[in-house]
This record gives sequence, structure tokens and C-alpha cells, in this order.
Amino acid sequence: MNYARIASKLREKIIKFSGELSAGMPKVVCRFIAESLYGIQVRQSVRLTEIARALEEKIPLRKTHSRLSRQLGRAGLWREITHSLFRMSCSQVKEDTLLIMDLSDIAKRYARKMEYMARVWDGSQGEVANGYWTCNVVGAEVGEMVLTPLYSHLFSQNAPDFRSENQEIFRSISMVSKQTDKKGTYNGLSDSGQKRS
Repeated sequence: MNYARIASKLREKIIKFSGELSAGMPKVVCRFIAESLYGIQVRQSVRLTEIARALEEKIPLRKTHSRLSRQLGRAGLWREITHSLFRMSCSQVKEDTLLIMDLSDIAKRYARKMEYMARVWDGSQGEVANGYWTCNVVGAEVGEMVLTPLYSHLFSQNAPDFRSENQEIFRSISMVSKQTDKKGTYNGLSDSGQKRS
């Protein structure tokens, strides 16, 4: 098996997808999105250190990590990417597309100083841990295996602008409905048996 060829094809596909996702954004943001997607795929991790390792730059790892961290903290980045994702995927939503909402968690078991970190129910471990909640919406067609990502938002009950979980749910429905011209049918709320703390 030629791993170099596979890696090259993977990088090509990621560059094409990230180019569409980051269209119209500044060059440094386009580069950050492409590198992040590549690093996540290669290392199977969303940790910046792992993404930085995947890039194999000829500079100290901490400098690559610092650059990625600066871009990740860029004001308005989530909103830009969310609207770009809407632009790319909402046209695929039809009247009978199932819109599946999922409330999930991201446990940060070893983190100590992350902003607004809260206590969450870690569904995979079956226990309470430090972390964040996520609200996600994907589109699915009956009888098909392909899922279309539409919306994803991380939130914490410790953040100053947090009001309630219901508000997060209503906000996701409102944003997706607006972008899809109210097409699609919501198919319940999946929460994988989570407990709320």
C-alpha cells in the first residue's frame, strides 16, 4: 500500500473542501482551516498539539501550536465557518429531509484552565467530567447513508451569555430553518441518555 499516495490524495481532497468552506475569507484563515482539517484527519484528534504534529513543519512544535491557537481564537471565526457551511450544505436539504438534532458532550478530563469549562455528563464514560455541551444538526435522507452537517455549536452553562439549554436548541432550529427556507423535518432530539448537572 502506497501511504504517500494516499496522504497526497487526502490532502488534495481536504484542500478542495477547505477551499470551498473558506471561500472569501482572509488567506491566513483559509490556511488555518485547511491545516486543521488535515491535522484532524491524520491524527484523528482535535487537539492543537496533535494537529501541529501532523503538519510536520520545520520549526519548533510550540511555534506551530501558537500560530494555530491564535487563529482558533480569531473573533467571529465560528460564525464565518457556520455561514459558509450553510452555503455549502443547505441547498441539499429537501422538504422531506430528516433534520436530526443531537445534544452531546465534549469531556476535557485533563484540562484545568479552559475558559468557562463546566461539569458535563460524559456519555461515553458514564460519569460526570469537566467539559462542554454541543448542539448539532445533520440532514439525512430516508434510505441513504450520507449525512449532511448543517450546524454545530459548543456551549457552557458557565458562560456569561448562557441562558438555558432550550435557548441553545431554539437558536439552532432558528438558524437552520432560516438557511433552508424552512425545508426539512426535525426528527426528535437525540441526547444519548445524558444526564444534566
